[in-house]
Amino acid sequence: MSARYSLLRILVLGFALFLFPTALFAMTGEEILKQVAKQNLGDSFRLNMTTKTMKGTKVVSSHNLWLMGRMLTDPSTFFLDFEAPPDSKGLRFLLIVPLGKEPKAFMYLPATGKTLPIAIDDPSVDIGGTGLMTEDVQGFVPRGDEKATVTKEEKVDGRDCYVLRVSRPGEKGERHFWVTKDNYIVIKTEALDAQGKVTRSLRVVEFFKTSEGKEFPREEEITIPGKDSKIVLRQEHAVFGIEIPQEVLDPEKFGTFKWRQ
Repeated sequence: MSARYSLLRILVLGFALFLFPTALFAMTGEEILKQVAKQNLGDSFRLNMTTKTMKGTKVVSSHNLWLMGRMLTDPSTFFLDFEAPPDSKGLRFLLIVPLGKEPKAFMYLPATGKTLPIAIDDPSVDIGGTGLMTEDVQGFVPRGDEKATVTKEEKVDGRDCYVLRVSRPGEKGERHFWVTKDNYIVIKTEALDAQGKVTRSLRVVEFFKTSEGKEFPREEEITIPGKDSKIVLRQEHAVFGIEIPQEVLDPEKFGTFKWRQ
């Protein structure tokens, strides 16, 4: 009896030790999203990017713009400055995402010299005719009122990923994120409506590595099934951990401040 009891204790203890590392390193959805923000864009960044909006196989618009952001702060803030085409030059947007509060967005129109607030949740509002929404810029920044849950693990293009479901109280529908387990890159997202239908999806189609060996997305594709349209975003140049002028993050000054001297 004693020998059997001892054997049982050994088996239980061995099973517990086997599971312990899994429990120790298991991460919540919120922790994974924080790692995404920390490992990828860091505290601050500035990048130059091009966007190409397509209807079917036809290119209907293309833009060149700068995107600057300050993250891992409260609030997180994003600034966009359009360079091309000529009729978009000088158009600017500012997105402010406070923790646990509703985000705010502003648009500066160079033709009038006026700054206007824009609706965050209005699906008809895009950014400068690119087809991008404020949610595309805000991306994976934790908002405080969202709940992120790890639903499963899955391979995407041969890479092991966490699959996260992100929802907000009172919001119809949800978003799904595929995050690589090795370096916390969001390589795929889906927005679903209340019926579970995919209304918008994003997928990374090309990566690049820095001289330090760190990997970043180079090109992404956003697909909107209901409109038969696609947006191709390509990152041309990026720097991280930079000092961002306070003026470009200020709703009163971001439209006219000359940040490139």
